[in-house]
Amino acid sequence: MIVYFSTVRRKRPIREGGELVKLDWEAKRVLKALPVFPSDPDIADDPNPRGNSRGGKGILLRGGEVFVGTYHTLLVFDRDLNLKRRIRNHLFVNIHEICAAGESIWVSATTIDCALKVDMSGRTLRTWWPREEPLLRKRFGLSPLAIDKAADNRLLHLHQELGQQESHTHLNAVCRSGQRTLALLNRQGALVQIEPDVRVVLEDRRLRNSHSPTVSPDGRQVVICSSFQKDLLFYDLEGGGFIKRLHLLDFPEVAALKEEFPDQPFNAAIFVRGLEFIAPDRLLVGISPASLLEIDAARGRLLGMFRYGRDVGDAVHGLAALPEADPQDPPAKNESV
Repeated sequence: MIVYFSTVRRKRPIREGGELVKLDWEAKRVLKALPVFPSDPDIADDPNPRGNSRGGKGILLRGGEVFVGTYHTLLVFDRDLNLKRRIRNHLFVNIHEICAAGESIWVSATTIDCALKVDMSGRTLRTWWPREEPLLRKRFGLSPLAIDKAADNRLLHLHQELGQQESHTHLNAVCRSGQRTLALLNRQGALVQIEPDVRVVLEDRRLRNSHSPTVSPDGRQVVICSSFQKDLLFYDLEGGGFIKRLHLLDFPEVAALKEEFPDQPFNAAIFVRGLEFIAPDRLLVGISPASLLEIDAARGRLLGMFRYGRDVGDAVHGLAALPEADPQDPPAKNESV
């Protein structure tokens, strides 16, 4: 199995702020790793020490290509991580997770609380603004964000505290289940269906500050990373009921990693983000320091682990997997984008 994951390296210069990595999971061998950072337009200074504009964001595998987000651009690589092209949009502001929707892509623009659907050239097909949604305004007391939606917003908000606004939702993921499109409102602890109609699917305090909602292959469950609590949370997607919790520190190997790499200011050890089903009951999970876990969700067992980062400030962000390794994979090497 080939695994692609992106990292954010906090408190680093922008151009050293993260990587895109291709990994042979069975061999636990890095096939290629390259720095990933926002460019064209460049970002000279980011005052946020937790990351913000640094590193790689969400990952999508589509056809023979690998899509990875940076702060304001989608980079498109072939499967050997050779850069092919860039996808831009004036509303790409702090991209987080991305997902496929037929021939289009849903993108979460977290700083401006927007989910937008774009085609392969970056043309906007649809936008969804939770702070303007009557149902959510009433339920969560939200007010619209005052921005010029027609302007090039990509670099306008780096030095603004939009995330501190009372109505900020920190919309950090869009995912799909059949014809349903779902968005995670991190600040409110809510998973909201945004099409075909708008409704709150889940609302749970445990979902505050969460990441990476991922629907099970049968479409019956959604699993979400409770990032700071170091949990995987399982919910019934149809009824909205809570099913179970897997606490990652219950695995001795993960607990030992936390002992080796304690928390730092702005950086939490075993920060859980990045999630991928690789079988009906098997998950790949990203944690910090940048590491991957393979978990048997049905039995609550840790099946495998790969340690990549050596600093608690190095965190996994995006994660995607191909079921079988390509025997023509190149040897490990490092390149720059």
